[in-house]
Amino acid sequence: MPGLDKQNDNKHLHDLERRTREGLFICNGCKELGFGNCYRCPWVWFCDYVLHVGCISEGRTPLSNPLFKDCKFQFYQKNPLTVAPTCHICALDIQGRMYHCSKGKYSLHPYCATLQTTFSLRDSDMKIKLRRGTKLNFFKSKCLKCDRKNRSSNDVQCLSYVSSDGNLCYHVACMKEACRDNWNKGYFRPGSETNQQSKFLALQNLAPKVVLSSVGQTSEVSVITFLKLVVYAILGEPFDLIAPLFQFSQN
Repeated sequence: MPGLDKQNDNKHLHDLERRTREGLFICNGCKELGFGNCYRCPWVWFCDYVLHVGCISEGRTPLSNPLFKDCKFQFYQKNPLTVAPTCHICALDIQGRMYHCSKGKYSLHPYCATLQTTFSLRDSDMKIKLRRGTKLNFFKSKCLKCDRKNRSSNDVQCLSYVSSDGNLCYHVACMKEACRDNWNKGYFRPGSETNQQSKFLALQNLAPKVVLSSVGQTSEVSVITFLKLVVYAILGEPFDLIAPLFQFSQN
């Protein structure tokens, strides 16, 4: 069963060991971004094979998700469909391992399938929820990254994390892309420089439409708290890696 210290993956020669990996990685199973807990080949000096915990092929049981009622999702190592699937949470293409529902309607990235629908942190009063907008009930605010209320692909609408008051919104796909971009720019790497300038640039990349020129104002603290919650919800609370990005000296 997934969660054991060692696992076999029939797409790889060696047994995989459960590790906590510093920094982000690209999962060899689903081709999506990952952080922290993973299954990794122990022969690290010549092999960098790594999987999300949720992408291990052994012991996969049907999955339920509260966002898709009365659906049971079956795990597949490769696409069982005749068309290229789109994830019904992030609305991005599925390029590797996936879940597909028993009704044949929905497909999910394994990582997206495990995203928490409600998320908060002990040091914050704010709570965010994973929600789907509708034509009759779009969110009050636009996504902090793309500045749109709706993002879709092939008629599949991307879900969003929304603040409890509905005033702040961030598409799951936009955050995944922004985190990968920040990783490529060196902001989300272990040992990377975390001075005030790098913090500002990383946050600016997360929310390019928001002016963060005088950090410390109530409205800006609220936005930064929201961004922190969404990043942690997507990446799995990578405290040591990116927590400094959300710690600013007060002016």
